[in-house]
Amino acid sequence: MSSEPTEKKDSSGPPGPRESDGWALFSTLLSGVLVWSAIGWGADRLLGFQALFLPIGAILGMVGAIFLIVAKTRHI
Repeated sequence: MSSEPTEKKDSSGPPGPRESDGWALFSTLLSGVLVWSAIGWGADRLLGFQALFLPIGAILGMVGAIFLIVAKTRHI
């Protein structure tokens, strides 16, 4: 046995990132874009437009997903 003190890690800080956190953020971004693109595609079909609401839905989905990702990962 050694008489040297063992080092204790300070656990009062925020936990480090896990591998599953990256996949959760990626799936949030992907699902936001896909869902809102599908809503835009449906609006195009319903209203008779060629491709007006599809790109609008994709952009809204991406902006919304980025907002959710920032809200999830922000450490106050």
